Amino acid sequence: MLIRLTIILLLFSVSTHAQDVNYWSSSYGPGGFLAPGATIANNGDSGVFFFNPALFGYSRKSSASISGTIYQYQYTRIKDGAGTGLDLKSTGGSVVPQIVSNTITLKIKKPFTIAYALVHEPVMSFTGTQRKDARQNVLSDTYSPGAEIFVGQYTAQNSIDETAGILSTGFMLSPRLALGFSAEGRIRKQSYSLDLTSRALFNISTDTIFPPIASTKEYYLNTYTHIGVRFKTGLAYDIGARDHLGLLLTFPLLRISGFSTVVADNEINNIRLDSSFTWNLLATTRQTDLKAKYKMPISLALGYTHDFGTEQLFFTAEYFAKVKEYNIVTPRKEAFIRPDTANNAGTPLLTRLKDARMAILNIAIGFSKVLTPTTTGFISARTDFNYGGPSNYKADERGLGYTSNTSDWDLYHMQLGANFKKRKFNLRVGLLLDYGRTTQYPQEVNYDNPNESNFLLGESHLTKASRLGAGLMFAYIHNL
Repeated sequence: MLIRLTIILLLFSVSTHAQDVNYWSSSYGPGGFLAPGATIANNGDSGVFFFNPALFGYSRKSSASISGTIYQYQYTRIKDGAGTGLDLKSTGGSVVPQIVSNTITLKIKKPFTIAYALVHEPVMSFTGTQRKDARQNVLSDTYSPGAEIFVGQYTAQNSIDETAGILSTGFMLSPRLALGFSAEGRIRKQSYSLDLTSRALFNISTDTIFPPIASTKEYYLNTYTHIGVRFKTGLAYDIGARDHLGLLLTFPLLRISGFSTVVADNEINNIRLDSSFTWNLLATTRQTDLKAKYKMPISLALGYTHDFGTEQLFFTAEYFAKVKEYNIVTPRKEAFIRPDTANNAGTPLLTRLKDARMAILNIAIGFSKVLTPTTTGFISARTDFNYGGPSNYKADERGLGYTSNTSDWDLYHMQLGANFKKRKFNLRVGLLLDYGRTTQYPQEVNYDNPNESNFLLGESHLTKASRLGAGLMFAYIHNL
C-alpha cells in the first residue's frame, strides 16, 4: 500500500489551479460605481437596488424596476501552458442578464423601503486544450533505443455560475443617518475537470505493429451545487451637504444544502523508474451524493463620496478576512487504488476539491460629472486582488487533491460611461475593461521533457498567464 500511495502522490504532485479567485470582478459591487446602485456611500445614484441596503433609506420612489445586461468578451492565455509553444487559450463571449429588481416604498409616518432582486453572474468559463504529437526520446535507450512516438494531450475546463436572490430594507434613523439590512440566498454551481494523457511507443527490435506502450493518464471531474445564505447590515451617514460616508458589514456565507459528484480515473502503464522494476497502477472511482460546502468570509466595506457641485469623487475599500484551508468536497473512504485492499483512507485526501484564501484589501476610485442637465459621465478604476496561491495550503499536503481555481492572478478594472436621464426612466451605458497577468503561473504538464522519472508529464515550471476582458453595459431604470 505504501508503494502504491507513493506513486499516486507523485502522479498528483501537480495540483490544479481561473476570475474564480477574485472578489471584485462583478460590476455590481462596492467598486462598480458605473453600475446603478453599486455604491457604499450616498451619491444620489439613480439606481433602484443598492449594494449597501442603508441607501434604501434615502429612496422616495413608490415603485421602480431595473434590468441590466452586459455583453462581455474574455480572453485568457497561459503561455507555454503545456510546453514551449503549447499555449492554453480560452475565449468566450456572452450576453448576461445581470440584475432584475424592484423597490417598494411604504409611505407611512417614517418612510420604509423594501426591495428585492435577482442577480446572475457567470463567474468563470474556461476551456484550454493542447496536444503534442512528435518523435521524441522519452524512454531509456537501454530498452527503447532512439526517439519514440510520443503523444501528450491535455484538457482543462472550469465553469462557475452563481445566482443570488436578495431581499433588502432600509430606513432613516435620523435626517443624516440610515440603517439597512439584506438577506441573500445564493446558488453556486461549478464543474471542474482535468484530462491528461501521455503515451510513448516502445522501440523494440522485433518486427511488430503492436509495440508495448508506456503511458500515464489522469482524469478528474468534480461537479457540485451549493446553496447558502448570507446577511448584510449597512450604515449611511451624511456628514454635511457635500460629504457622505457608508459602511457595510457582510457576514460569512452559511450553508443550507450542497451536493456533488466526483469521478477520478488514473493509470500508469509500463513506466520504468529503474532497470529492475516496471510500474503499473490503476486508481479509479466514481462517487455521487457527496456533501458540498463553499465558504465566503466576513468582509467590511467603507465608502466616501464628496460633492463638488456638478462633480463627484468616490472612494471605497473592502477588506476580506482569511479563510483557512477546507474541503469543498470530501469523497468517502471508498475503493480508489486497485486492487482494493479495504484500506481506503487515502481516497478522500487524493480526490478532494479544496479551497483556502488569504486576507486581502481592494480599493476603488470613481469620478462623475454632470455634462448636461440630463447627462452625467462616469469613470472609475478598481483593484481586484486574488486570494489564492499555494502558500494558503498545508505544506505537507500541498500536492494532494485538487484546488478549484484556474486564474491565480490579480485583475484591474476600468469603467467609462454615462447616464441619460428622462422623466420616467434612466438609461446608463458603459464600457467595461479588465486586465491581469502573472509570471508565476505553475504549469500542469510540460511536454518539452517527458521521461520515466516524471511519469511522462515533464518537469513543470512557472510561466506567464494573462486575461483581457471587455464588455458593454446597458442598464434601464424605470420609475413607475
